[in-house]
This record gives sequence, C-alpha cells and structure tokens, in this order.
Amino acid sequence: MKIPTVLSIAGSDPSGGAGIQGDIKTIFAEGCYGMGVVTGLTVQNTLGVSDVMPVPTEFLYRQIDEVISDIKPEATKIGMIVSAEQVDVIVGLIKRHSLENVIVDPVIAPTSGAAFASEEVMKSMIEKLFPLSTLVTPNLPEAKRICEIIGCQNLKLEDDGQMQYQAQVQSKDISRIKIQSQPQSKPQSQTEIYGKAANLSAPELACFIGQRCGCSVLIKGGHAEGSSATDYLWTASDENMMGCTTEFIGDRVETTSSHGTGCALSSSIAANMAKGHTLEAAIEIGKEYVTTALKSDMRIGTGNGSIDHGALVRQ
Repeated sequence: MKIPTVLSIAGSDPSGGAGIQGDIKTIFAEGCYGMGVVTGLTVQNTLGVSDVMPVPTEFLYRQIDEVISDIKPEATKIGMIVSAEQVDVIVGLIKRHSLENVIVDPVIAPTSGAAFASEEVMKSMIEKLFPLSTLVTPNLPEAKRICEIIGCQNLKLEDDGQMQYQAQVQSKDISRIKIQSQPQSKPQSQTEIYGKAANLSAPELACFIGQRCGCSVLIKGGHAEGSSATDYLWTASDENMMGCTTEFIGDRVETTSSHGTGCALSSSIAANMAKGHTLEAAIEIGKEYVTTALKSDMRIGTGNGSIDHGALVRQ
C-alpha cells in the first residue's frame, strides 16, 4: 500500500502541542506518513516558551538531505526557522530536490514567550523562501508584520504589482464565498504600505504579500474579532499576478486548549495536498480538522493546552 509522505521542517515542542510533535500527529491523523526535521529546540510548556536553541546549520542540512534522498515527500511543511542561514539551507535543498507542495507557516513568535524569528530571518524568508512556496499561512499579526517588512526594506522583490481589493462577492455555499478581485486605479507603493499595514483588511494583506512574493497566501483569521473564524486565500489567476480571494468561514471555538492550531492547519493542508487534493480543497479539509480539534477542548496542562490532534480520527 502506497502512503503519501509529508516532511515537516520545524522546531521541537516538548509539550507536544505544536512544532514537529504536533505536525506528525496531524499528518498521521490525515492518513499520511510523517517525517520530521528539527530546526531548533525549545524550552516550553502550556504556559509559554522560555528559551530557543537553534540546530547548527550543517546538521540541519544533513537532516533534510538524508531524509529527502531516501524518502522524497509529496508535500513539505516548513514552520519555525531561527536564522537566516537556516533559510538559505532550506531554500537550497528545495531547489536541489525540486520539492513540490511546499507550505510555509511563518512562525514569528508563540502566543507567549521568546520570539522565534528575528526581522533578519523574516526578510530572508520573504525574499528567498516565499517565492518558492505553494502557500504561505501567516496569522493576522504575522501578515501585518510581513507587509511592514516588505514596505520598509529594500528586498529583492518585484514591486510592479498592483494591490487588489474586494469588488464583487459571489456566494458558493454556506462555508465558502468567492471574492472576485480587480486592480485599484492606483498601484500601492511600498512606502504607502509601510505604516499602513495595521489598517489593511485581511484580503488586502493576502493580496499584497501574494503579489510581492509570487505565492498563494492564506491569512488565518483566528486573531480577528467576531463570531466566526474566517480565513482568506489569495491566489494568482494569471501570469501578471492578477488574482482572486476565497473566504473560508468556520466556527469560532472558545477554548483554553488552542496551542498548535497554526501548525496543525499548515500540516493538514500539506497532508491533503500530498493526497492529491487541490489547494482550496486541502484548506477546507484542514480548517475542518482544526475546528474539530478545538471543539474537543482537551484540557492538558495548566496554561493554554494543546488542541486534540486525534479528535477527527475518533469520530
């Protein structure tokens, strides 16, 4: 029996809710074979992160290269990266092994505790890794930070794309709405975006990042207010980076067990793309997986506990 293979390149979470540990649980729950390469070790529990220790660059290279040379993944999820040198290693190996279905979850900082990615790391990811990615999945605060970095730094990115915004809403079904986009009459320059990111809507953030970096972008809406948790996917519809946005509406779940949601979503998307699903279908399945894992309200630890990675399997 052939089982789809998924590689997770991420940090280690000894509490088991996020990082490599959470990713492999998710990949298994989605019916795939999970492999894990560690970028950094963390000291953390459900109360927060207190320290991060990067894996040496050469050792990271050997981990990835040895695994891929033997078991080439149908999809790869990339999470915590703790140095610009690590970005270079990962980018080089994506190119060398012609990896497909690369899902990047740009983890800047955990809910509480030490920061994971510095501005230098984020700049390197934006410039080098995002353009090679199938999908980038920042949450709302991460998306705003990425836009600020693009706007105020001299990155090696094309800056001739135009911002797009919601022009027409067309309902497809109760869980998804298709938003057709059209260009604004005036292109948005990097300087105009800098300092304005806090006021951009989620669809505008997704569009700006996608056009500048040449990748699909899913803005996760868990940090936004409201009764629903709405995610926005921007994808290019032609070679000129004109595109459209799809809105994924899900239930907002009130729980104290939400640790690992971002890792689980990106890993679920990767697993379902490895199984042959389209990007939009993989996101729909991933969102259902995470919502079910949150609703289980698994009370682990004394702080923000882990989601229940096995909830959907047990249904």
